[in-house]
Amino acid sequence: MTEVHVEHQPLDAGVPVVLRDYGRHVRLAFDPAQIEEGQALVAAVAALPRLAGAMKVVYRHRADA
Repeated sequence: MTEVHVEHQPLDAGVPVVLRDYGRHVRLAFDPAQIEEGQALVAAVAALPRLAGAMKVVYRHRADA
């Protein structure tokens, strides 16, 4: 099971999702002004097929929020 750490971040126009694969966990930042969370998770699975049916979503909070 891979943990997917999800966070809302303002990203540059045209870059709705940023993924970082650290092996045992994946960091998924998405811009809610550009894409919905469900779409961001689908994009993560499309980019990293090993996540399909084997991911645990963990919500991260920004320190400055």
